Amino acid sequence: MNSTRTAVMPTRRRVLFGGLAATALPGCYGQGEGRNISPEGLPSVPVDIHNHIFNATDVPIPGFVEQVLLRDPETPVPGGPSVARSLVRLVVDIVLAARGTPTASEELIETANLQRLPVRDGGDMLIQDRRSVEAGLVALESRVDSAGRARQGAFITDGTLPVPTGDEILFSLLATESDIPVNPVGRAGNIRDSARAGNQARQIADAIYADEAFRDDPSFKSLSERKNPDLSLIQTLMWAGLLTRSRVDILGELIRLYAHQTAKADTNDPLGSNGIKVFSPSLVDFTYWLQDGQVRDADRSGRDITDQIDLLSRMALLERGALILPFAPFCPLRAAFYRKNGNPNWLRTIQKSVDFQGFAGIKLYPPMGFLPLGNTRFDAPGSGKPRALQELGITGQEIDNELRALYDWCAAEDVPIKTHGNNSLGADACTGQNASAANWKPVLETKEWSGLRLNIAHFGGFDEERFRTAPGCPIQTQAYEWQAAALIAKYNNVYVDLGYWTDVTGSNRDQSQEIIDLLDNLLNRSENLKSRLMYGSDWTMLGRENQHAGYYNDVRKALKESVLEKSDQIAILGANALRYLGLDRRGKQFKRLTGYFKAAPQFNTIITLIRPSSNLLAVARDALNQR
Repeated sequence: MNSTRTAVMPTRRRVLFGGLAATALPGCYGQGEGRNISPEGLPSVPVDIHNHIFNATDVPIPGFVEQVLLRDPETPVPGGPSVARSLVRLVVDIVLAARGTPTASEELIETANLQRLPVRDGGDMLIQDRRSVEAGLVALESRVDSAGRARQGAFITDGTLPVPTGDEILFSLLATESDIPVNPVGRAGNIRDSARAGNQARQIADAIYADEAFRDDPSFKSLSERKNPDLSLIQTLMWAGLLTRSRVDILGELIRLYAHQTAKADTNDPLGSNGIKVFSPSLVDFTYWLQDGQVRDADRSGRDITDQIDLLSRMALLERGALILPFAPFCPLRAAFYRKNGNPNWLRTIQKSVDFQGFAGIKLYPPMGFLPLGNTRFDAPGSGKPRALQELGITGQEIDNELRALYDWCAAEDVPIKTHGNNSLGADACTGQNASAANWKPVLETKEWSGLRLNIAHFGGFDEERFRTAPGCPIQTQAYEWQAAALIAKYNNVYVDLGYWTDVTGSNRDQSQEIIDLLDNLLNRSENLKSRLMYGSDWTMLGRENQHAGYYNDVRKALKESVLEKSDQIAILGANALRYLGLDRRGKQFKRLTGYFKAAPQFNTIITLIRPSSNLLAVARDALNQR
């Protein structure tokens, strides 16, 4: 997940519900027709290699919201720190107001007897979102009323007008974005009629969710998308509402937005109008890194994660709108803490998701507070040991031990790793820099791990070249993209993805030439990069962005404007990810996934199109450095 600059995207295109169980994939391959073959011999089956479907019960909400909204210098909240803190409280209120947000355990019960996942009406889900958002806004308006009365009392007493609170400024900004009249804050006599308490909050909620556009297209698009492309606060509230849904509904929205896109197809687009057919959602495990997160796992059972794994495993089997290939989270801090307290088997628990439950790989989050390797540096006095390690009494050596065991297994069993590769979502100050691609060099230089199948996510922003390093953190001037390209040049199985590449989408398209030029320069100097670059969206985090629905099409347009050949663009949208996932050959990964999905029509349809090569052909291709 990436928390880069807020960007906006053109009005979303209508998407159709469709299943992969049909003989042909809509809009691309007709029965008996020739297939559009990529340079690597794989069909252009579009893949979103980077997305999420977690809801608010899957993360420690206060700490997670602070990460997303406060630790993002590139997207400051309008109005300054006090408004930012008020926005965090509002988002937390919205999420906590939704008492019906299901836990993974509850959804396991609800889906126990299903033959396929249901598709709920988009309008019904928006009504549910609206209730939660309205509840949070009503609570905010109540605080604003109290602040107004206090302001008036102070003015009457000594004639001094106090500075407006963050709540007051935030409410005024939200009202302005919603075209709802509100008295300017900070003026003497600005006391609101108590009889109207909550009225403006409801008006703002109406403005967000009751627009005429929803009558024709009831989906997760915002007031900001429909009226003003710069209304970022409103979109943040809608994103909070989205997180109160069930995971089944969040997955349904992902498919609704980006799968089987056929409307308004650009007939001059050589990449066609085919939507995403394979999604690879990653679970997250932030529990032990965020403040007070450990209370979620007070019994040290790991149920906060294993229930999510069991649910997503079942959802992948039951979903018919696309093929779902999930990634399981591995937290080395949880593993080390469990081991220290008598449970040495957390890695084995995660391994079972890959061995037996249809998971395609492992997701790591170094910005939480660990390095891919070399955490022993934190064991020296004055080394700036991460807060969570100090609180739990865990050494850097113990973190390295857990990671080494993970890498040994992944290398031996051909299990892909997906790692957060952007300086964002740091649990502590400066820990976002742990995402640097260069930090993976010691791992890959280890002979036994040099063949690890690694995806370094969030490629393409060149942030370190374009923005100043955050105050108090070590200066970084080389973009992580150059570091990743250096690894790609040396190691055959290193990939990158374009998750949250909002630098070139939406209204940013008008200023995207700088990014395209930086990418072209790197592509011209890194011959292997074009075959290791993969499409990713970073949904649901992308839901924070205005007009996120146009993201897939905007990324395709950006690729067309680069130096990439058409065949390379097609491979980036699918074939490169199929190779990364190990679906291009009949190896250990293929055997595991085939064993789990053997009766799933959505899996068999994709495999029929791919026609994976034999192990012998794969070995020969590896020898030629062409994988």
